[in-house]
Amino acid sequence: MSPERRWYSVAEAAAHFQLMPKTLYSLIGRDRLPVGAILRIGRAIRIDVKAIEADAALSGRGKGRR
Repeated sequence: MSPERRWYSVAEAAAHFQLMPKTLYSLIGRDRLPVGAILRIGRAIRIDVKAIEADAALSGRGKGRR
């Protein structure tokens, strides 16, 4: 059984990754985050931080990061 997901707001996820919320919105708009990590409910956006960390998109292990 998979662990329960916790959905963060954009502001919470941006703080977690030490980014500006505007940067996170830009990544979302350009489809740069893993499939399944973003949940849209009407105009609200929720982010699964663990899915992003598992994909290494923003965790610092991606290409070009030092």
